[in-house]
Amino acid sequence: MRFPHFVQAFEVMTGMQTSQFSPTHYVDITATEARKRAACFAHASQNPEEFYAVHDQMNRCRGMELGTKYAEAFIHHAQSPEVALPA
Repeated sequence: MRFPHFVQAFEVMTGMQTSQFSPTHYVDITATEARKRAACFAHASQNPEEFYAVHDQMNRCRGMELGTKYAEAFIHHAQSPEVALPA
């Protein structure tokens, strides 16, 4: 079965909810990390003070892999069509 659209899997919480994650794509979120953090903390019912430290560490580690301060990582689904992503 082939997906008709471009499908990516994203990293959730490495070591807790995601394991053996080998990214195929990265997105530099350095310019928007503060906005992401604020959006997470706006949802107090999700207890961001308990999980965001893990996300911060993931964002920093993926940023080091990409050569930026912060990044998010994704895996291209093998049955999804290849598309050119914006730089």
